[in-house]
Amino acid sequence: MNRSADIHFNSDGVPVSNHFDDIYFSVDSGIDESQYVFLQQNGLPDAFKSLPSHYEFVVTETGFGTGLNFLLCWQAFIEHAPRDCRLVFVSFEKFPLSREQLEQAYEALPTLRALCEQLLAVYPAGDEGCHRLLLADGRVTLDLWVGDIEQQLPQFVAQARGQVDRWFLDGFAPAKNPQMWQSFLFSAMAATAHQGTRYATFTAAGVVKRGLQGAGFTVAKVKGFGRKRDMLCGAFEATDAPQKAALKTEPVAIIGGGIAAASLSLALQRRGVNVTVTSRGVADAASGNPQGAVYPLLHAEKTPLSQFYLHAFSTAVSAYLPWREQHWFPGGVLQPAFNAQRQQRAEKIAAGLYDPQTVSLQPAGDTAAGLEIGTSALHYARAGWLRPAAMVKELFNKAGISVGISDRPQVDVQQKTVIAAGHCSGDIVAAFSGQKLSINPVRGQITQVEATDATASLKQVLCYKGYMVPADNGLHCIGATFNRGDDGSDIRADDDSENLASLKDCAQQPWVNDLTIISQRASVRATTPNHQPMIGRVQDNLYVFSGLGSRGLTAAPLLAEILAAQLSGGLQPLATDALERLQPR
Repeated sequence: MNRSADIHFNSDGVPVSNHFDDIYFSVDSGIDESQYVFLQQNGLPDAFKSLPSHYEFVVTETGFGTGLNFLLCWQAFIEHAPRDCRLVFVSFEKFPLSREQLEQAYEALPTLRALCEQLLAVYPAGDEGCHRLLLADGRVTLDLWVGDIEQQLPQFVAQARGQVDRWFLDGFAPAKNPQMWQSFLFSAMAATAHQGTRYATFTAAGVVKRGLQGAGFTVAKVKGFGRKRDMLCGAFEATDAPQKAALKTEPVAIIGGGIAAASLSLALQRRGVNVTVTSRGVADAASGNPQGAVYPLLHAEKTPLSQFYLHAFSTAVSAYLPWREQHWFPGGVLQPAFNAQRQQRAEKIAAGLYDPQTVSLQPAGDTAAGLEIGTSALHYARAGWLRPAAMVKELFNKAGISVGISDRPQVDVQQKTVIAAGHCSGDIVAAFSGQKLSINPVRGQITQVEATDATASLKQVLCYKGYMVPADNGLHCIGATFNRGDDGSDIRADDDSENLASLKDCAQQPWVNDLTIISQRASVRATTPNHQPMIGRVQDNLYVFSGLGSRGLTAAPLLAEILAAQLSGGLQPLATDALERLQPR
């Protein structure tokens, strides 16, 4: 698919679609038009003021465009909604603007500059599917669905029944974009509506009016904005429509002290859930390494696993942003093509399979790494590295959690409990439910080496069969070994040798020969046979959050959002089939 919008900017600085021959917002006043059509005619922000405690208000929009409707809705929600309520804004966009195009468009919106900058900081690449972005300290969530709405909307509807409070029917006019204004849209509106659902749209076209009425919505024709004569608004009128409740806030107990438990604790706390955490230690397993890379796992063909990690990466970027330059360093990741097979793979990945803002091919001799690597490399510009142990503690602190330390954490079957104990999760679940889950241990040892005059200049993570991270306090982390079925955490000299040998074989550069080992650390990862993480309900009151493998830092924030929604009754991100692949087995 075409991953970016084909646009130009008119003399007023307003973006215009070349494909649809239509403007993105009003030349007269885009902000005033959006306020009038989509907020005022939808009863906003008045509805925000009277929300019940712990309510998750869901707005669904057709046509994200510049995000103007989202920015104004976000602004109104923060100003008027109770602090314990959440806004989830869901938007569909077939041709997303690039970050550079958005930056130029926002020059015409100076009064929204602060929100524009926050959105730009987390705005994802245009890869297809649902990108969940966390904003406003978790009070505001943007689920940006990229792709053809006719294909994406059914994936959303399955987990959004009775969830949507407002529909913003935007996008380009029916005469210019008839493919969107079809029966599938109006059917989806009805399927996701509840007794209080309302909508508004700038158009008064007959096809839209008839579609809304046929789906069970009232239709009122009111004065349009500016030079536009009419627009439509209304509400869902089906008497058998469900009632929407606030989020469930029953206490949740978590067993585990790593990135999974910490991410879930914060996600639940943001939904008003009281959380207790018990563990043998805090960041004492794989989450306790001094450095770790955060980047998407991409294959040379689109697979469910690569699609999952594309979306997980978008969420991770937004989740870690508050700790940028403190514990999160998004300086980029490079995957050198160290042999002919890897070169061929890199060329396939970078040949349009993914958005160029996600990954591109960097030629040999490029100096972006700050260190000679001698080969071409895949470049993940927005990726980077994290201080995992510090990050885990920050997340627990942010959630207000004091982890209870116990060698034998107990499960109370009368309380919702999540087992997030890494490779031990399967045994704990089996002990309390009798159900055997496919969670397997994989031992890994990292090696810390002293930075040399040459390697101190490394700016980006190098990922090959292992990885090497830019120096932190004078030390590089390299690794890691991968011993399937091994749950030992003992230190092994052979593993240090293996880590260095792997780096030498892949880099084939003189600077590799001058590295001195300073320390090492071994821990055990949890994996599953299909390499998909495992989250969800095992039985009444018992849930699991495990199987993150060697990419827990990338996956944990999105997985935490999904499981927190399952526990609280909120809206889950991702397509239905992607959610099904995460279910415990």
